[in-house]
Amino acid sequence: MEMVSAAKLKRFQKVLDQAAPYTTALEGLLGRLIEAKTPFRHPLLTPRPEKKRALMVVTSDTDLCGSFNMDLVDEATRFLGTLPETPVLVGFGKSGVNALGRMGLTCHTVFKDTKTADLEHAVKKTGLLLETLFREHKVDAVYVTYPRFMTKASFKAVTEKLLPLTLEAENAAVSSVEYIFEPGAEFLFTKLVPMIFEAKVRELFMGSFVAEQTARMNAMHQATKNAGELIESLTLTRNKIRQAAITKELIEIVSGSKAAKQ
Repeated sequence: MEMVSAAKLKRFQKVLDQAAPYTTALEGLLGRLIEAKTPFRHPLLTPRPEKKRALMVVTSDTDLCGSFNMDLVDEATRFLGTLPETPVLVGFGKSGVNALGRMGLTCHTVFKDTKTADLEHAVKKTGLLLETLFREHKVDAVYVTYPRFMTKASFKAVTEKLLPLTLEAENAAVSSVEYIFEPGAEFLFTKLVPMIFEAKVRELFMGSFVAEQTARMNAMHQATKNAGELIESLTLTRNKIRQAAITKELIEIVSGSKAAKQ
């Protein structure tokens, strides 16, 4: 399982590395449009008072990955405790959905048993659901609890705001260049924002898959190490018991031989 996780980790890491520059480039284009002082705003960029929130909890469908799922559930529980109301819950992954159910919470929508081949479909479906909830004012903000991939050996369970969208500061730098937009600034603005949101959702899920495989690879490595140590300990115990039995038999033979000579 460690070898399988290592292979999956390499594949997901490659996709994640390719996705990040794409998202950055899209945010750069949007930053130029905003910099040009376009007179319109997109619904996904418009903040409003947060009276009702949505929370998506991203976990794995399977276990054997150490404390991966427990850390995410603990982070989601901590965030839920800070809210004055029960948010609209979206569960991604069996572990999180089951944990929320045990706490007496019901998910608005559940995504389970997502195969690698169906990931793109899941990204689009999840993004559309969250976007619809926000656009139709069913919620005023969308948060997500997910494993933020830190390094090849670690991740951190975090909760971040997904909607309304905010631009990264370095991607929205002011420039003195005046741009000419074709077919038009408003058309580009309307198309770019949903694309950026979908790219962010895709990057979030890819990072989650990378973190999951990292956790599973580390857990299986530790399990193999522990099993090896246990085998050594049990082998030593077996040898001691066998040696004690042999010694006892030898003592009995010697004692019997002495008694026979007398």
